[in-house]
Amino acid sequence: MPMAVKSMNIFPRMYRWLCKREENRKLIFCINSGRSGSHYLVTLLNTAKEIRAFHEPEPAMNGQYLQLINQYEYKDTYGRRKIKCNAIRKTLREMEENKIYCETNHMFIKTFFDVVIDAFKNVGIIILRRELVHVLKSFIELNYFTNKNEAWKDWMSSPNAKTHAIDCIDKDENLDQYDLCIAYLIDIEARIQRFLGKYPHLPIYEVRLEQLNDIESVKKLFAELDITMTHETYKVIGEKVNTREKRKKEFDNHTSLEYCRERIIEYIEKADLRGIKIPKSIAFDRLF
Repeated sequence: MPMAVKSMNIFPRMYRWLCKREENRKLIFCINSGRSGSHYLVTLLNTAKEIRAFHEPEPAMNGQYLQLINQYEYKDTYGRRKIKCNAIRKTLREMEENKIYCETNHMFIKTFFDVVIDAFKNVGIIILRRELVHVLKSFIELNYFTNKNEAWKDWMSSPNAKTHAIDCIDKDENLDQYDLCIAYLIDIEARIQRFLGKYPHLPIYEVRLEQLNDIESVKKLFAELDITMTHETYKVIGEKVNTREKRKKEFDNHTSLEYCRERIIEYIEKADLRGIKIPKSIAFDRLF
């Protein structure tokens, strides 16, 4: 048989073998709202022997992909968003075969969860939450959902997005910064609950950022993930990562935790009057 013909027969078989191997590789993704410790989590996970972890690797699936899920149903943009799977496959081919791929990216729950879960068979999910008042405070002080910081528009979905998981109390243009941020954060939690209902077969690991400053809690998470702690793990525990303090000082838009708490309660009360049921799983205990 001519060499050219042999090559034509071999390469499709090799390609199928590579694809099957990639489909069965273990991958871990993190669901979070942003400003909830995902950068710290990736630093922590990268100390494990078995993991190679990435924080928002390219394509981060923000920007144009965020606008797609703001404007259209998931089914209508599925093909365009599959670009993420191709990028992950490329990374897997460059990684050691025994390493677990891990990505902490708050775009996962918004722009690419469905294409990834359809493409790969062995996916685990870490749900990372942080006390809601602290997340809101960080959002406000970074001027998210205002015209003073344009960057958030590429990363944060509208609480009235076409793909939203819970109704908002009003249109975006009728809400102030606090209500927009709170509505977004509540929608992320609702997206989590919708996700859990759609993919009940996936292994889920739920953790609070506050717990990851505690050695015993980190040990528990690593044991659940079946990964090994190292000396580096102990060094990282409790480190402050990506606090954005310099940026917050530049914006000079300080708020207090108490006022953030008041605004969350106020939003929940408005939602209740409109028959909107806030997920009780949000990291906020005052009314629940």
